[in-house]
Amino acid sequence: MTYEEARSYIEYTDTMGSVLGLDSIKELLRRLGDPQDAVPVIHIAGTNGKGSICAFLDEILESAGYSVGRYISPTIFTYLERFQIDKEYMSEEDFAVYLETVKDAADDMVSDGWGRPTSFETETAVAFCYFCDKKVDFLLLETGMGGLEDATNVCSHPVCTIIASISMDHMHFLGNTLRDIYRQKLGILKKNCPCVAYPLASELEDMWDMACEQNNISDLAVLIREKDIEICGESVDGSEYIYGGQRYELQVPGIYQIYNSATAAATAHVLMRLGYELTEDDIRRGLKATFWKGRFQKLMDKPLMYVDGAHNPGGWRALRQNIDEYFAGRDLIYICGVFKDKDYEQMLRIMMPGASAFIAVEPDNPRALSRHELKKLAGTYIDEVYEQEDVDDAVRLAMTLADGRQDPVVMVFGSLSFIGPIIDRAEHGGYIES
Repeated sequence: MTYEEARSYIEYTDTMGSVLGLDSIKELLRRLGDPQDAVPVIHIAGTNGKGSICAFLDEILESAGYSVGRYISPTIFTYLERFQIDKEYMSEEDFAVYLETVKDAADDMVSDGWGRPTSFETETAVAFCYFCDKKVDFLLLETGMGGLEDATNVCSHPVCTIIASISMDHMHFLGNTLRDIYRQKLGILKKNCPCVAYPLASELEDMWDMACEQNNISDLAVLIREKDIEICGESVDGSEYIYGGQRYELQVPGIYQIYNSATAAATAHVLMRLGYELTEDDIRRGLKATFWKGRFQKLMDKPLMYVDGAHNPGGWRALRQNIDEYFAGRDLIYICGVFKDKDYEQMLRIMMPGASAFIAVEPDNPRALSRHELKKLAGTYIDEVYEQEDVDDAVRLAMTLADGRQDPVVMVFGSLSFIGPIIDRAEHGGYIES
């Protein structure tokens, strides 16, 4: 099987949509030898911040000399970004080999009367086989959606679990209340397995306590609390804070990154108590070295331009907090594209106050909201609205609009699916050259 054939098969299985439940993935993995139980897994669920927490933890563990696998979604730059070892993507050749093995098992399932595994189940099986064969020291495993019935939730004995920030998203699958959604996330907890959690809304703490008690981890679990963190300094260039008596520095901006990084640091402390060789220097070095592309990332100085992969209410509120904190009173020029199955009306309510111009684009995805519709909705807030078919043209238009303003900031956001090429071109000076 070639890489192109492997990708075609994934596209075929993608037509089956998302299916919650573990029967199919468990049967697929059983036929593959249950590789998920041969890899030391750190399993993470949450609405926002999973990628950032894993990025911090990856740097910490690599700093200590460990080999670290990561399975992530969605991706920004390339399909194979979802399978990484020490930040190196899986090769096309390896993907074709592992996909063929998984497809053979899936074909056997179909012959035996099972339904064909979905694309995410297939990719998850590829990930477990790959990381098992490569003998990584840790696999940082992100849930795709939810937790309890997510295809990643098949590991019998993870090393540790992590619950990231919780907010409303995927309600048609996970439930219509925050408690419904949190119940799904808590589904990754396992008996006698430590868990670390990002600061919680007070209305959810009783659920956290009950889940810890049911899994016999009340003495093993760590809930980060905002009052336990002393912020010493915070700016668009990074932050410094004290947590657990230790002082940490970050180069990534954003209040929420302080709590994401503290969650990673607390996880490292759990690993230390479990006997893994880690030091406070490893934690400090790892946190300070972490850079997470596509998350409130500065692309250029003239005009000042940032990109953020915020694509749900929690992400939009965090981005809004950063804008209000760092760019209050400045002319805001937005480039935005969004999926039609997201709560884009709430996005506009959160993001539009203070905007001076809005450029609508349409992500290259069947789920995309049309740029015409997005422009029309944005026009109910401000008069200066545009649309562009090509995202590069949208960036150039934003640069032109910024040229005529006193103190502009260009912000690109709405969906991860269209920001990768913008980041790549900006980093290579493409917009300056043009």
